[in-house]
Amino acid sequence: MIGDRGAGVEFRILGSLEVAIDGAPVPIGGPKPRVVLAGLLLRPGAVVSTDRLVAAVWGDDPPHHPLGALRAYVSRLRGVLAPLQHGERLRYQAPGYVLAVADHELDATEFARLVAEARVRASVGDHGRAVELLDAALALWRGDPLAEFDSAQLDADITRLADLRLDASEDRIEAMLHLGRGHEVVTDLDALVRRFPERERLAAQLMRALYGSGRQAEALAVYQDLRRRLVDELGVEPSEPVRTVHRRLLEHDPTLVPAREPATNLPRRATAFVGRDQEMRRIARLMRDAQLVTLTGVGGVGKSRLALEVAAALDRSRFPDGVWLCELDPLADGSPVSHVVATALRVRQRHGSTIEQSVIEYMRSRKLLLVLDNCEHVLDASAQLATDVMANCPGVVVLATSRELLGVHGEQVWRVPPLSVADATTLFALRARATQPDFPSGPGTDETVADICRRLDGLPLAIELAAARMRVMSAPELAQRLDDARLLTGGRRTARPRHQSLVSAIDWSYRLLSGPEQQMFARQSVLPGGADLAAVHAVCAEPRATETETLDLLTALVDKSMVVATSSPGGTRYRVLETLRAYGRRRLPDSGPLARRHAEHFVDLAERAARGVQGPDERLWVERALPDVDNFRAAFEWAFSDRDIDLALRLVASLPEVLQVRIGYEAAAWAERALELAPDEHPLFVAGVGAAARGAWFLGDFARARGLAARAGTRVPAAGTARSGYPADVAADVALYEGDVDTALRYYESQVAFARRDADPIRLSWTLYYVAICEAARRTPERGLRAAEECLRVAEATANPTATSMAHYALGLVLKKSDPPRALALFDEAATRAASVHNYWWQGIALMEAAATRAIHDDVAAATGSFVDVLDHWDRTGDWTQQWLNLRYIIRLLVRLGAEQEALTLHHCLTAAGKVSPLRNHQSGRLLDGPDGPRSRAAAALGSAMPAVHAVRLARSRLRRAC
Repeated sequence: MIGDRGAGVEFRILGSLEVAIDGAPVPIGGPKPRVVLAGLLLRPGAVVSTDRLVAAVWGDDPPHHPLGALRAYVSRLRGVLAPLQHGERLRYQAPGYVLAVADHELDATEFARLVAEARVRASVGDHGRAVELLDAALALWRGDPLAEFDSAQLDADITRLADLRLDASEDRIEAMLHLGRGHEVVTDLDALVRRFPERERLAAQLMRALYGSGRQAEALAVYQDLRRRLVDELGVEPSEPVRTVHRRLLEHDPTLVPAREPATNLPRRATAFVGRDQEMRRIARLMRDAQLVTLTGVGGVGKSRLALEVAAALDRSRFPDGVWLCELDPLADGSPVSHVVATALRVRQRHGSTIEQSVIEYMRSRKLLLVLDNCEHVLDASAQLATDVMANCPGVVVLATSRELLGVHGEQVWRVPPLSVADATTLFALRARATQPDFPSGPGTDETVADICRRLDGLPLAIELAAARMRVMSAPELAQRLDDARLLTGGRRTARPRHQSLVSAIDWSYRLLSGPEQQMFARQSVLPGGADLAAVHAVCAEPRATETETLDLLTALVDKSMVVATSSPGGTRYRVLETLRAYGRRRLPDSGPLARRHAEHFVDLAERAARGVQGPDERLWVERALPDVDNFRAAFEWAFSDRDIDLALRLVASLPEVLQVRIGYEAAAWAERALELAPDEHPLFVAGVGAAARGAWFLGDFARARGLAARAGTRVPAAGTARSGYPADVAADVALYEGDVDTALRYYESQVAFARRDADPIRLSWTLYYVAICEAARRTPERGLRAAEECLRVAEATANPTATSMAHYALGLVLKKSDPPRALALFDEAATRAASVHNYWWQGIALMEAAATRAIHDDVAAATGSFVDVLDHWDRTGDWTQQWLNLRYIIRLLVRLGAEQEALTLHHCLTAAGKVSPLRNHQSGRLLDGPDGPRSRAAAALGSAMPAVHAVRLARSRLRRAC
């Protein structure tokens, strides 16, 4: 019910016109009575004149006796509304008619009430509740208001409703911006700005959302587009509020980016959640007392959805470091889970650590919720992770779903029961009305639906599959087919009853698909994690089928609940749930040819993405490729197991820029494995060596990086290879980071000449960048100025965000001492451009140098907060080469803040690790009570024995106190 208030009458105009009693649609009649009712509902409780109603129904061409005809339509409506009457619903009152409608009965009135309450909440700063209320308000809309009617008399009221909807959408976006969640609304905002290009509030909101997402350049471009449009078309400048936002962007006003709510990657609800209130409360209580709670039960009983609902409903203040979903179903049986967890947390492998150790170390000092979904086929790895979390991460709670318990000491198990008959019936009706809005309700139908739900044992997945058939059959016909479905189980009658019910429902739903739909469904089981339309078509379609025909099949499968469609920045993706996917795999007689098609398509995608990320459309290709990590993994494993070395090398040679600088270094390990099979003379051998060596370099394993790079000898990869995938570059970078700057400089100067000869602008900007960096490292930045300036010119000509980010950084570094304000602006722009394409390594070094520049030039307060962000950034990305450098900067800042004890402790931690500290021995002796004083000795003892991760915690804690 609208507003959940009282008995059963609903009038709906936020979409097509509908009247319902207890959720069941009421037939209204033909077009003309519907227009009359719409005219009355647009002004509920008010007198609507007969002249207005006549004009609404007939326009400029009324019949000979329009009032008589109008009275006939009103009489019909009174008959329709008779069951709804409490008193006289529709009465004559000169000069027209009045329809009595309670506020909670009309969706438009309920919408207005929710919006008004949300605005009150927002006015007192309760933006979280405002978002909830606005979500509820906007969920009442089913489409354009009364779009079925073409009446000039109704247009003004319909336009008013549409404007109110847009206002509410803007209010929701504003509340999200106040919550620091602007990054979540960028896509929706961008679409709204394109649809309403002159609406200045939307443009200002998009500017703020982009800026808060680290995309300053795009935010400024929005302003320029708006200004150009207003000046060219209307001859006016943007309004003062928009100009103020623009000015604050240019000034890097920190208040533009409010503190964010705890982060999460939980998906938005696509459908309503039914029942389970008692279970949710009990599970939440278990999670207060236990670190590991496992929801078990048969496939299809709703474990995953229940876990997501519990996670979404928990008090986020308990988990300030976020709520993170890790979907394990795309993994092959027995695979390690740590890479999936790391990807969800956006954590990368630390130098000198395994990925498992890196994940645990990251979570050790944090308070977060980890949702491990579908653990059953990676049970051992899931259990080991849960064990490590409970032993080392006291602030982390794990909520797992599995058909089997994990078997870990301290695990609390909750067996998810099937839905009650009442809840199952409600779920069935909701899903049936999604495809058949006039799905009937009444004693006969309700009893039949309840019987169907009992026979499906209350399993939500089985019920949803059955309800999806209501568009093409009645409930009694469905019940009859269920009897047939029991006979389809064959040998599976030995399965547990509930599992047998689910298999029966899937089997029955599968058999009701057309032949092409069955084929498409089964073939999609080779796509772990789903895929976009292009990939589904390439891998699963018949050879001569068109993409439109594939989309038609997918649409049918989505309508029948066999495939789930989800939105992502790269477009819509289509996914088969794991229970259905396992069934689909059994329906493939021979998956070998399909697996090859899958591998070939995703290798081709990786190659196209590798080229694309070195061009102007880098962001587009990143967002296109990143969701397919599971498919890249499956493609490599198939190529490796089939010993197709060409396919394996093509893939790993393409991924350094696509994945390694953005997600992690798993693909570098694939490259090392591929090299085990590859002959040295293979044309992609050198690129494979570069990919493996760069991964080792990123992890700080310089000895292994140097050894891998040496396998290429003097050979160089082909033009167009990933910019970070040249083996000799890796060897030069090792020399640079180990202090042999001259060797690195000589090498890169020679490479500049080769890049000029080959007319390769990406390679030229890369090598010029390193020439400038080497000169800065030699403390002769003025000698690197020319290289940095040329680097910027070349990079800007490519319009590639990563290249321009690197060039801004290089120029900032050589100007850091001679022109600090300009250097600071360059560092900020470098960070913004790198963040816009999820290039977290380049973003991190730019953020770090910006913080160091602020600290040196008296903006200590800003530097303090910035260094906390940089500590967290390198902690997440796992780059200890950069984190050690960051700690050096922080030691200098701590001295300026008067935090001598912490500065000296960090100094001894660095020196004990063999790193250079900014404090010289005589300085460290002066800081406290002399080199032999008790406080100095305590700092030396503590720092010398302090693990690196504890040094980061100490630095973060002290900086936060200073903030």
